[in-house]
Amino acid sequence: MFRHRRVRILTVLLSGWVVLTAVERVAEEAPWARAVLGGLMWAALVAGVWWFAEWTQSPLRTARESAAARRRAENTPHDEPAGTDTELVAHQGEPSAPSHS
Repeated sequence: MFRHRRVRILTVLLSGWVVLTAVERVAEEAPWARAVLGGLMWAALVAGVWWFAEWTQSPLRTARESAAARRRAENTPHDEPAGTDTELVAHQGEPSAPSHS
């Protein structure tokens, strides 16, 4: 169930809404209507940050990008002049030489 990103984001949103509404109501002593809206606003912010963190660290997205780069490198002709994009894609995974500055 928690394998899907949408389910995790929705769970964070709903549980955050409940907890943050309680915080607004108890700690801030806000009326229920304002506490519910304030809790929803903060929960949406937390869920948005959570989504962004998962999106930027997604191994599936990274795997797709590297697979696309490999396909581009495999499908290009090998008799191109030096310094082309093919050479750059082929050497992306290799560590660079240390600079002596």
